[in-house]
Amino acid sequence: MTDLRVKGDVTKNRLLESTENLIAEMGFDAVSVRDITGRAKANVAAVNYHFGSREGLLAAVLEHRMKPLAESRTKQLEALTAEDGVREVLQAWVKPLTELMSSAGLPEKAYFRVMGRCMEVISSNAFAEATQLHLLVGALWQSEMEKRLPAMTAQDISWRLHFAIGGLIHLLVHGSVVKDDFRLSAALDQWIEAINHSFGGADVSLERNHREVKAHSPRRKGKTTPQMRQVAEVVSAAMSIDEEARQTPENGTPFTDNQHETMTADDLAPVASESPTKKKKKDEQSFGELFLF
Repeated sequence: MTDLRVKGDVTKNRLLESTENLIAEMGFDAVSVRDITGRAKANVAAVNYHFGSREGLLAAVLEHRMKPLAESRTKQLEALTAEDGVREVLQAWVKPLTELMSSAGLPEKAYFRVMGRCMEVISSNAFAEATQLHLLVGALWQSEMEKRLPAMTAQDISWRLHFAIGGLIHLLVHGSVVKDDFRLSAALDQWIEAINHSFGGADVSLERNHREVKAHSPRRKGKTTPQMRQVAEVVSAAMSIDEEARQTPENGTPFTDNQHETMTADDLAPVASESPTKKKKKDEQSFGELFLF
């Protein structure tokens, strides 16, 4: 990689440093050319002269910070052995952040913020070349995780890594706001612990197996409680009373088998002439008997 901070090119160096500090404070989208040149004490035309455009300057910052990170991550991921577990894979992914900090040429707070902003903009596919490199390293990371988590699907692992990256970006960009004594090394240790816990392969496997067994097991009939038996008896009794009332005329003599078919209008008159008020009162009494238990 070409060293962007060419010795002796004072204006170019100032533009890069000013851009990085502004990105750390405001993010890529909020930084304007005038903000950059104002802090660098340079002419607006200097941006076009050295980098071609504002986007060219931002891409230069992104390459300067993210390319060494991607190279170091690739190297450490490829050095993993079969004995290394999920924790070691996570360490290989995140450890280069602290290793590169000593040579960053920035205060710690500005460094981890600009790195978080760079990771954020790469995830948005705003810069194709940098994003392509990021995807290649991400695929290697995914592959190493899959080797150590055979009980999990590739999709499950991919989603968890996606959330892990989001958490890391938030940690880098906003960690010092949440915690006054924020230290990058200690914060990354906490990140490793949290993400390693979320990838509890055995726990995930057991939970999935439990769900599958439960889904395919025949349903057992629920045990009848005394309260349920009481309700059933009351309902059954009420239905029997109602059936007898419909089958017995007012004189108390049961209907014969064919009597329903031979009944005349005079036979049905007593029942039909029953007033709505009286019928409603009888229904209310029946419901009262039904639910008194």
